[in-house]
Amino acid sequence: MNHLLSLRDIDTSTWHALLEDAERLQGRRGIGPLPLAGRRFGMLMMNPSLRTRTSFEIACYDLGAHCVSLQPGAGLWDLETRDDVVMDGGAAEHVREAVGVLGRMVDALGVRAFAGLVDAQADLREPVLTAIARASSVPILNLESAVDHPHQGLADALTVRRRFGGRRVRVVIRWAPHVKPLPMAVPNAALYAFAREGHDVVVARPPECALDESVMASASELARAAGGTVTTHDDLERSTEGAHVVYAKSWGSAGLYGEPDANSAFLADHRSWIVDAAAMAAARPDAAFMHCLPVRRGLVVTPDVLESPTSLIFEQAAARLDVQKATLCHVVGAAVAPAAGAAPQASEETTC
Repeated sequence: MNHLLSLRDIDTSTWHALLEDAERLQGRRGIGPLPLAGRRFGMLMMNPSLRTRTSFEIACYDLGAHCVSLQPGAGLWDLETRDDVVMDGGAAEHVREAVGVLGRMVDALGVRAFAGLVDAQADLREPVLTAIARASSVPILNLESAVDHPHQGLADALTVRRRFGGRRVRVVIRWAPHVKPLPMAVPNAALYAFAREGHDVVVARPPECALDESVMASASELARAAGGTVTTHDDLERSTEGAHVVYAKSWGSAGLYGEPDANSAFLADHRSWIVDAAAMAAARPDAAFMHCLPVRRGLVVTPDVLESPTSLIFEQAAARLDVQKATLCHVVGAAVAPAAGAAPQASEETTC
């Protein structure tokens, strides 16, 4: 089964092929060969989405496929994902039956299911995504799960490739404050992605917000294989020194899972981690700012940084469409050929 569940599981050749296909498919809108003509795709969206849902649906449309979006609990039965339970609660249907039916109607299925943020070890096991993949007879695409967001990571890597022409750079993934604890899927995916690209990746965060040891170990292994490095530190004042890219993101402390009052106090005490002009001034003069969006202005990042000429937030978002086209073709084995009469790739200076 050609699932796409985690960035750390795909091989190096697939990684590069996906990014190369994303470049080939950039701007492809119903012209030339349609690699997904006649295909049918579904989405199980258990959580809200703007970029992920839009990129999935438009990618299908642009490449000739049909897309069905399904939201459990809103126009679709609530779904049970646990096995060996008596279904006497709110869920009316089990994923074994629901996904079994969908597998007879679609060619692949995208799934979005966030972390529970109650039990960190349970989230690491990816219970919802795993249950759906186990029940599926068609490929599953991870549209953000408890601990990974492959499409965001691919888009982040593609954005940095375009901005810096594929050269090795220093990327700082910097923790930022928020009003509530958020899942670790995006920072994990960004870490995997930049490590796979052979960059020098720094994870800057308070000690309480260390990413899981298994994630760090996998990222370090990927970085070594690609000629890059992965390091961490908790020095706020020096966190962005020498950075070519400052990637801001908030995530929760695994040690405070299930403790809302303690989390609120922790976040209130760490508001100085906002990415502001001073943080960017410590980076390189041409340093790019990145964030996956949505972002809380004035809390995660100041508006002047968010709207600066070196901010890549819209390029990141646009890249989501390109990589989604590539992954949809990948999971169903559809060949991607350059568009007829395609223009040469833009130079580094004109890409962003």
